[in-house]
Amino acid sequence: MDDLLHKLVSAVITGALIALVGALSVAVRRRRVAREEAAAPAPAEDRSQALLRQARQSDDSRDELAAQGRQAEALSRAREAADLWRELTRVRPGRFHAERRAALERLSELLAAMGQEEQAAQVRLEAAGLS
Repeated sequence: MDDLLHKLVSAVITGALIALVGALSVAVRRRRVAREEAAAPAPAEDRSQALLRQARQSDDSRDELAAQGRQAEALSRAREAADLWRELTRVRPGRFHAERRAALERLSELLAAMGQEEQAAQVRLEAAGLS
């Protein structure tokens, strides 16, 4: 009986040690992978994604400034947004035409409000060409 008990306890201890070693091995591998991932350079952002984020921010800023009555600053942001949307349509052909048209229409409105009718007309023509 003692021999059987001894074998059973020995088997349980051996099993527990194997499980412990396995768990420690997994933990060590996870830490190593985490360190390697942290040390790896961040993936390069797609240029169009950066342009898209900037264009949307410029659109939002333009609208906020216009709502506050800060027309000159809104006009500056509208020009910036239109330029960014133009660049996006060059970088991603066939995409973002509706957004570019909307940005150009808003720019023409602000130009007209600031008394720059000739420039507003040119911008309207550009927007109409996107239809």
